[in-house]
Amino acid sequence: MPKDITRTVRTISAALDAAFRRAVEQENAEGQMLLDMQKQRLVIFSDHHKGSRDGADDFRTCEPAYNAALAYYYRLQYTLFVLGDIEELWEEWPQTVLKAYPHTFELEGKFHQEGRYLRCWGNHDDAWSHTDLVDKWLVPALGTRPLKVRESVILHVRDGEKELGQLFLIHGHQGTLDSDRVAPISKFLARYFWRPLQRILNYSFNTPATEFELRYEHESAMYSWSQAQEKIVLVAGHTHRPVFKSVSHEEITRQALQEAEAKLARQPNASLQRQVAELASELEWTLARNQQSRVPLPLIEFKKPSYFNTGCCAFRDGDVTGLEFSDGEIRLVRWPDDEDAPKPKVLAKANLKDVFAAC
Repeated sequence: MPKDITRTVRTISAALDAAFRRAVEQENAEGQMLLDMQKQRLVIFSDHHKGSRDGADDFRTCEPAYNAALAYYYRLQYTLFVLGDIEELWEEWPQTVLKAYPHTFELEGKFHQEGRYLRCWGNHDDAWSHTDLVDKWLVPALGTRPLKVRESVILHVRDGEKELGQLFLIHGHQGTLDSDRVAPISKFLARYFWRPLQRILNYSFNTPATEFELRYEHESAMYSWSQAQEKIVLVAGHTHRPVFKSVSHEEITRQALQEAEAKLARQPNASLQRQVAELASELEWTLARNQQSRVPLPLIEFKKPSYFNTGCCAFRDGDVTGLEFSDGEIRLVRWPDDEDAPKPKVLAKANLKDVFAAC
């Protein structure tokens, strides 16, 4: 592994170790949080970056997909977990965002009022790490029920009385240079230089790390930390790039394309030809959207399916991605589906027992 990536891995791993210790202390004070894989349903979204509906707003094109998803999951009795960077508070003031999206907050508030709402703060909405600001702005927007916004959460996943392992849910910016260690400087530049530029151009640049190498370093660090743990699965956001079982969505698509091409070579037919064409199209679309390298590049040597990433709710084409936990499975989903209908498209799925057994 290159020296600069090794340094990044060490720095982020140390930050995740510290965050996990704080989460354990929080758990000892408040009690364990449980997820029964057979009885409870959970959906996780992150990185909405809700703004003020101007040219710098990353969320406005995704509002229809996200609101549709909220209506769907609310009626199916899911718990909603929003995993940081929900509001773009580096660029906007809280009251501006709340005024811009009252209906979305109302939809989220329905979960909260029924005790089916969890929230962590990220680097772009770290204002919510302050209880007084949460009480002043966020609680009234979501209803009168008290709300605690956490840095991270440990969920103990159970199958009946048996504990399978733990989900460690955190935004994922911890230990990074621009988003954590020099965050005040980054926040100043975002508010007074980056936002005005986006407004002038009326164009949103919503990927936090536009260079593939930077995301590669970060995800290598996240995977490295997770694979060193025992019976712990790391779920994060921050990069805006979906990862499932430690494998990126584009790599999943690339593998499916290779398998379909091999089948087509053995037994040519129109159905397989169409499948190959659709997978090739999806791969190029994903690569272009995420500004990825065309060359397959693994995180590091794959050992465990221990790292998952939600993706984001700020894709330029209006799509949102998230993770579902229900019926004993974990699923990476995209809204809308392939027909542009307000339904979830399952991009990948796995049995939770198998995931924890491999960890």
